[in-house]
Amino acid sequence: MKMRILFLGICFLTFEWMANSEAFLPENTKKCIDKLNDHYKTKEDDSLYDGHPIFLKKLEHLTKNTEKSEQKLLMRIILDAYNRIFTQMKNEAQDVSVQNQLNNVKDNLNKMKEHYFPDKNDLNKYAIEVLALKESDPLVQRKALFEVERVYNEAANLAQNHRRRRQAKGSRRLRP
Repeated sequence: MKMRILFLGICFLTFEWMANSEAFLPENTKKCIDKLNDHYKTKEDDSLYDGHPIFLKKLEHLTKNTEKSEQKLLMRIILDAYNRIFTQMKNEAQDVSVQNQLNNVKDNLNKMKEHYFPDKNDLNKYAIEVLALKESDPLVQRKALFEVERVYNEAANLAQNHRRRRQAKGSRRLRP
């Protein structure tokens, strides 16, 4: 129950964050979120404000320290997480109006995701597959060992290209 309330609070804050960045939260969806917050409110709501947000701190850090393509990938992953969370909440809800409100929020999140954060090059799917690897599986371990040299070299190339871009940006700033 605490997790649901926390997610709804974070959803509201995320929508506010997106509203400030040229996206907007439809009024009917805002009303649905308000009603859902009221529905899921408990006496333990202080846990919502314990200083440990689920997504917002990561988003804040990443928007300052990553490139747009990485930010978009992370946002797509976060929106997918919201979809799974709200689907679970809908499946557990017995009240039809709560189910409809969750559907409304989910639909708007999915429209936002599909319109602004398309699944280019299947990066999201690849990220999920990599995160789902079973580190204890001997076959995975052997394949990882077999591939590590090439992966390391690819990572080094990416790091070198990133460093060159940073240096190029810095030298452009120094020019009059």
